[in-house]
Amino acid sequence: MKVVIIGNNVAGTFTAQNLRSLNEDIEIEIFTQEKYPYYTRVKLPELISEKVAIDDLIIFKEDWYNTKRINLHLNKKVKKIDPSNKMIYIKDEFNPIVYDKLVLALGSMPNIPPFKNAVDMRDQKKGVFTLRSIDDALEIRDFIKKSAVEKAIIIGGGLLGLELANQIKACNLETTVVEFFPRLLPRQLDEECAVMLKEEIESRGINVVLDAVTEEILGNGRVEGIKLKDGRKFDTDIVLIQAGINPTIDLAKEANIQTNRGIIVNEFLETSEKDIYAVGDCIEYKNQIWGIIPACMEQSKIVAASLLGIKNVDYEGTTPKNTLKIVGLELTSIGIIDPTKEEGPAWDILKKADKKDCCYQKIVLKGNKLKGAILFGENKAMSYVYNKMEEDVDRDELKKLLELYSYVCNNCGMEYDEAKTGILFNDLPSDWKCPNCKGSKKDFKKKSNS
Repeated sequence: MKVVIIGNNVAGTFTAQNLRSLNEDIEIEIFTQEKYPYYTRVKLPELISEKVAIDDLIIFKEDWYNTKRINLHLNKKVKKIDPSNKMIYIKDEFNPIVYDKLVLALGSMPNIPPFKNAVDMRDQKKGVFTLRSIDDALEIRDFIKKSAVEKAIIIGGGLLGLELANQIKACNLETTVVEFFPRLLPRQLDEECAVMLKEEIESRGINVVLDAVTEEILGNGRVEGIKLKDGRKFDTDIVLIQAGINPTIDLAKEANIQTNRGIIVNEFLETSEKDIYAVGDCIEYKNQIWGIIPACMEQSKIVAASLLGIKNVDYEGTTPKNTLKIVGLELTSIGIIDPTKEEGPAWDILKKADKKDCCYQKIVLKGNKLKGAILFGENKAMSYVYNKMEEDVDRDELKKLLELYSYVCNNCGMEYDEAKTGILFNDLPSDWKCPNCKGSKKDFKKKSNS
């Protein structure tokens, strides 16, 4: 059997790896318009600041493909899929490629909101850029060097936007992040942690403008600034747009494969066309798209098994999960991080906020079940949280892991539980009094977690 995969991104590459681990005999071909074997996109901003080289980003070198007997075809842009004859056509090549099973790992493209002049200025190389590939990073780096860039604006304060801002600042540019939402990372952080992150970013010399709706990119021959909907204007020499992604669906759509925002798949990652599957950023399942690495990894296992006829596991969606560095600080965000009152009264939150060390840890429980977490600045609990998601956990074990303690008043026995208050006992003012007996802070003794 011959399996053809279009796309050598994380979804496509790990689908190939999982296929080979399940079956030694099938023929596996990957076609990609990329110039490079599979590389990590997470460190692309560091390529701009020259903290890494291209070779540092490449995860799987040529030997890996040879060992796995996976045929990788670089610089091959697929222009057409013919489902009825089980063929794909490559740009500038006459002979089609025949397949038995086809996997669409088409990925996604950067979203460009409808700002006036944004698309034209990007396409005409006038100082507006998006970052999605190695070539994008090199183009941005060269523009900064050759165009005497002094000021930069990043539109979009998401995970990649903030890390991009950090590396642009490392290029010695005056750097401003413009964010549509009233706080940073609303999907990953609660309000308290978002404030802490903003303060930390600004302490590093990066300007942050929130609740800012960009209306227009200003400039003629090249970019000169941006204008917000409220009339404010900001001067800049370069604009970098990091405003989310759009699934790549054109190839599928032209082949009459069912699409909406993404390529529609069922629980086995099958598309509407027989023997054609889809995986990763390009898919839509139950009206949802993911665009996160954990989803790509999870889906790649299911699609590999599915096309081999092993259908004992179906896809149920992926719990939102992010672990990466933002401005050099560790951040893990998983599951439900900010439960609302409407979701019922049984929610319980353990929280540790240490503003002096820029450390914020929050565990969300429903009953005794672990439902979500934010770990910012300190990731010792990450492995525990990942392994215990959706399982019953021991509250005392969690307190010990987070180094949260209870303090008991020697006078009246009142207990001050750091996990419930969110304020560390040592951070309370020296003149703080026991709420019950008005005794001194010195009258409290730490209670052992053991």
